[in-house]
Amino acid sequence: MTMIGETTSEQHRHAFRLHWAWVVIASSFITLFVNYSIRIGAYSVLLPGMIRDLHLSMTQAGIIRAAYFFAYILLSPLTGWLMDRIGGRWVISFFCIFLGAGTFWMGRADNLTEAVLFHGIVGAGAAAIWTPVSALVQKWFGVTRRGLAMGILSPSYAMGFGLMGVLLPIVVEVYSWRMGWTILGISAFFLSGINYLFLRNDPKEMGLLPWGERLQPNPPIPSGPLFRYQDILRKSHFWLIGISYLFISVGAYILSDFIVTYGATELGLPYPTASALITLMAFAGIAGGLILMPLSDFIGRKRSLVAINFMVGLGILFIVLVRENILLLRVGMGWFGFFYGAIWPMYAVCARDYFPKQVSGTIIGIFTLFYGTGAMAGPILAGRMVDLTGTFQYPFFFGAFASFVAAVLMGFLKKPAGLGKGKD
Repeated sequence: MTMIGETTSEQHRHAFRLHWAWVVIASSFITLFVNYSIRIGAYSVLLPGMIRDLHLSMTQAGIIRAAYFFAYILLSPLTGWLMDRIGGRWVISFFCIFLGAGTFWMGRADNLTEAVLFHGIVGAGAAAIWTPVSALVQKWFGVTRRGLAMGILSPSYAMGFGLMGVLLPIVVEVYSWRMGWTILGISAFFLSGINYLFLRNDPKEMGLLPWGERLQPNPPIPSGPLFRYQDILRKSHFWLIGISYLFISVGAYILSDFIVTYGATELGLPYPTASALITLMAFAGIAGGLILMPLSDFIGRKRSLVAINFMVGLGILFIVLVRENILLLRVGMGWFGFFYGAIWPMYAVCARDYFPKQVSGTIIGIFTLFYGTGAMAGPILAGRMVDLTGTFQYPFFFGAFASFVAAVLMGFLKKPAGLGKGKD
């Protein structure tokens, strides 16, 4: 490990030892894997069975999803603030209990009201996953390694909901959609112990520098207006990033939440074939995250997000236009998934690139208000459009439009002075 203040010879002697940053990222990888298995995989794949057995309309299906994101956005600023105050280890470990409980109870929901309540509890637990995990991991990696670290994390959530597209249809066939929620709920409970054992709040607690830092960290930038919480809301770059985040959430979640239902109901695809679309999207997203996140370290987060959001919009349009042509539909899902895989870690890294590190957890938490609002509004709007028109084409077109708006907004972003010479 590279200790703060070590001599060169001491560093050489410890060179063979594993830096704790890799333990942190491994625990975080497992946490995001289970969380996104629940967050996207379970909801998307298990939704058709829930709609049938609970006699739900598409609008009601969207309301269940909105309950998740309502609790998520309500608590995310709090979990981000707690992350900055008491550390991610405690926050993540504690809220994983709620993630497991809500998911387990989803398998016992018998009506709309119970499904809304239980999915809201899932959202409350999930509020302490992405924000604290992404902020914590970035503390453990040097300034030129953040994109790499988040790129390594990106396969975790893609693998999570991707594997659910393969495994959950088997569970549904052998048992029911209820067993799918039950298994995932039990898995989520184990996350609390894993994170308590292996996460650490800061490299300094262990006498370490962030991995990739070869010299002493840069001295803190003197306090100024940028550090005052009340002034953050006055920054134009805060609003550009946040509103762009909102629009891409609308576009991405309209497609990802309803693609399996779209395939199984409107296109008439066999359920396993429709579920496999989410798997294809996920594994294309692994490649996208691994390629696009490190690339963004060199070309900049702004340019990367403009391109990613624009390509996501084109991918949605392509999926709508090819209809039931299964080969082209799979191509479209791979296209969409490749760029989708880098969206969320890319916005998270913006919190460290465009704001002081002392408030990065809080900033990610506040950004989640925008993200969650878009993710909450998208499924309700989409469900209502389907109920009114009888087709998913119109909500998908709207999702593409929202993605294009997100790209345009990022094009106006400029990096504020005093935060280094990194690319916009």
